[in-house]
Amino acid sequence: MTDVDPVADPVAELARVRGRFAELEREVATLRASEAELRAMFAAMTDAVLVVDRDGRYLRLPETAPGMVYKPAPEFLGKRMHDVLPAGSADAFLADIRRALAERRIVNMVYSRQIAGQELWFSANASPMSDDAVVVVCRDITEQKRHEQVLRDSIRQQELLREQEAALLQLSTPLIPIRDDILVMPLVGRLDAARIDQAQETLLQGITAVRAKAAIVDITGVPTIDVAAAEGLVRIAGAVQLLGARVVVTGIRPDVADTLAALGELGGLVTRGTLKAAIHDVEAGLRQHRPGRRAAT
Repeated sequence: MTDVDPVADPVAELARVRGRFAELEREVATLRASEAELRAMFAAMTDAVLVVDRDGRYLRLPETAPGMVYKPAPEFLGKRMHDVLPAGSADAFLADIRRALAERRIVNMVYSRQIAGQELWFSANASPMSDDAVVVVCRDITEQKRHEQVLRDSIRQQELLREQEAALLQLSTPLIPIRDDILVMPLVGRLDAARIDQAQETLLQGITAVRAKAAIVDITGVPTIDVAAAEGLVRIAGAVQLLGARVVVTGIRPDVADTLAALGELGGLVTRGTLKAAIHDVEAGLRQHRPGRRAAT
């Protein structure tokens, strides 16, 4: 079948031209609809979008993030990043853009800029669009950075509080040597689990350090002793005995005596009414067990 000669058949040629024209109109309508859709999508975006070549030249600045102060200004179009940004920032941007092009992958950049008198933080993704250009999508992450800073400050504050609590616990469990082989620990205030643990740790370390033979725990300054605190004192006494030393608790009031008595088994816990009596008792015991001392006849 041979092609129709347009000169020989002008009617057929006119029909063909009209058909092609209608086809082109449909394609134009489709393109316009697609363009309108893209414009609407870009207008709804809160991220700044720009197309930049490998030399940092602004090729396109689509209309996105309306009203945002961090968008590149329209007059940036055709200029290089080094023309409009600080040298350090432009160098960093250019390095990441070229890395995205060289490695053919998305490269993320996090940076800050001073805009309108305040520091703003951004996260930008550079994605290769061709061999020589990338699409960069910039998102304002200032609020996220501020929240992260608040979280870091809160964590640091908690660490400082824990350090202060540990220091207070250390101060609240002083260890006083009254002789080379006798230590006194006066306790003041409420005895909770943390205080008990701190007292035990401090006492055991002190006894080990100076090789003490006896320790006196004075609870005159403790307003109340509950069952948990009483059990803690018994536990401390048992731990000290495992180190080969004696422990005597002083400052026992009637209500404290009742609490201790309710425990039943005191594990060898020795109590005395006053610090003076405890010191006298401990010294007498140490003299009695001193090596080389003969028993009286």
